Amino acid sequence: MRQTFEHLLGLPTEAALAVLSASGITQVSVVPTAAPSHAHSDFRRSEEGEAQGYASTRVVAVHDDGRTLYVSRFLTGKPEEGAHA
Repeated sequence: MRQTFEHLLGLPTEAALAVLSASGITQVSVVPTAAPSHAHSDFRRSEEGEAQGYASTRVVAVHDDGRTLYVSRFLTGKPEEGAHA
């Protein structure tokens, strides 16, 4: 029987990797995806913006029996508590 991974959809990348690791799946490829670019660059969609709490990288698709995660960065709207602007 083929295992499904729908429970990983929407999870932050690190959380999904932890769930897979706990299931014995450790060599996972993480493939970033992106929405079409906007006319202006938004630093909140960058790694720096994510580190400051403006965005979160989430799982949008799972392939190859959990060995490939497709992720995309979503804006959260406000920084996490304790983040510096």
